[in-house]
Amino acid sequence: MATKTALPTISKKKFDAVEPKLRTALQKWWKDEAQSFDAAVAGTASVWEGMPEIDSKAVVKASPIIRQFTGRDLDPRMIRKGGYVSFDDLANDLLPKLRAACSPATMTRRTAGTQRMESINVRRS
Repeated sequence: MATKTALPTISKKKFDAVEPKLRTALQKWWKDEAQSFDAAVAGTASVWEGMPEIDSKAVVKASPIIRQFTGRDLDPRMIRKGGYVSFDDLANDLLPKLRAACSPATMTRRTAGTQRMESINVRRS
């Protein structure tokens, strides 16, 4: 059975290209998620004072959006424990972590095979 990895399958360059659309999609998700919560707790606002607007468990629900743009699910370990107080808080924390997890460059099969052969040749020397 193959295991799913949570690291993006795209390069940093590709991430930089899709990041504005990813940010927009996450912002839409954030607004929808925050409105759903607000509607669910209407009339009990004082109980929720001081809590993050979106908690860390809720952020996992954004995984399909992350997958759409990076090719992999969101690794829950990237999410700040406790959650985020605003969308900018989420974006400033999560997007750099996603970018850092991307490969420096996209390797073609030919390039990957060449590197593998070079490493074998180095060991034989």
